[in-house]
Amino acid sequence: MKKGLWKYLSLVLMVAMVLSLVACSNPDETSESESTNSTVEEATSTSEPVKIGLVAMLTGDNPLNGERMQQAVQLAIDEYNAAGGILGGREIELLVEDDQTLQDMAVTCVEKLISEEVVGIIGPHRSTNALAVEATVATAGVPTLTGGTSPSISELGNDYLFRIRASDEIFASVAAAYAVDELGAKKIGMLYNSDDYGAGAEKIVAEYCKANGIGYVSEGHNTGDTDFTAQITKMGTEGVDALLIWTHDSELAIHARQIYELGLEAKVVSSPGITMQQVIDMCEPEYIEGWQGVTDYVFTSTDETVQEFNKKFSEKYGINTELYSASYYGAALVLIEAIEAAGTTDRTAVMEALKKTSDLSAPVGVLECDDKNNLVHSVNVAEIINKEPVFIKSISVE
Repeated sequence: MKKGLWKYLSLVLMVAMVLSLVACSNPDETSESESTNSTVEEATSTSEPVKIGLVAMLTGDNPLNGERMQQAVQLAIDEYNAAGGILGGREIELLVEDDQTLQDMAVTCVEKLISEEVVGIIGPHRSTNALAVEATVATAGVPTLTGGTSPSISELGNDYLFRIRASDEIFASVAAAYAVDELGAKKIGMLYNSDDYGAGAEKIVAEYCKANGIGYVSEGHNTGDTDFTAQITKMGTEGVDALLIWTHDSELAIHARQIYELGLEAKVVSSPGITMQQVIDMCEPEYIEGWQGVTDYVFTSTDETVQEFNKKFSEKYGINTELYSASYYGAALVLIEAIEAAGTTDRTAVMEALKKTSDLSAPVGVLECDDKNNLVHSVNVAEIINKEPVFIKSISVE
């Protein structure tokens, strides 16, 4: 027999044997095996924790603020896990990164959390950091909830970036209107941080005063400045009867001391920091007695939601709540509820669910997403009495 023909017959014989084995196999067994593997894979995926990321300033200029953020988010997660988790029983896992209040670090933190496959990110806090990361979260398509209050965040058109505090468009306009309508101001002075946070608010106040025929003068400063004597002296020379201050914690405490030492006689309305314990603790009582503050949250409010939140937070951590704990507890609530509403950990589906948020009660008020991804639409006014922020009123802006 020729060698080529032998190779051909051998090949035919092998094919016949293989077909015979396939024909003798049990199709039910194959199907059952595939079904079992599929069930195991599905059970594994649905039992994995749902990962949520947090970018907080745990070191740097404002470590206490970052600590309050982490405590509040963890409290919310613990409550959901204790109630059985979400998405049919999956636990929530919190992954935390420290941005040190630095823009480049905020980007690094967000990139790391994205690589760890978090469903959504809470933070970063400051407007400058939120603006630094916005392109990254848009490209990755990961829902992100920031506490930055600069009006410019609303103009980004970023579907994935949500704001969980009121915009300075609300804060600053309420502060100016309160100084005029409630405190009787005829000429307003403003001391503001020249970063995006302070400059954004200053623009709003300047526009308000111009539109309402109110005298106005302003002076800027930088983060880290420690002497505001010249700016404060100018306010006295200009004869302002109400002074608005828009800056960060350390600078705000120095303003308070130097205004007192220089004897400036003007009613003060401050950005939210003055209502926070960590700022109050940096001031002597006489520095800030009678100051007004516009803020997200005041723990002395008689609102039931506020009182319930303050009670459980203080029982767990031994301290009263403030704007960071209240705002970021609300951020955790809205993100978790959006994941549950979406019925999946798909980031795009969660983003779309966040956009549909409506009538969700939180310590900072009722959360409802508008067409610019703003979730909070009201602020509170408090007066500092004996080093405690005393709730005066809540103002909603439609």
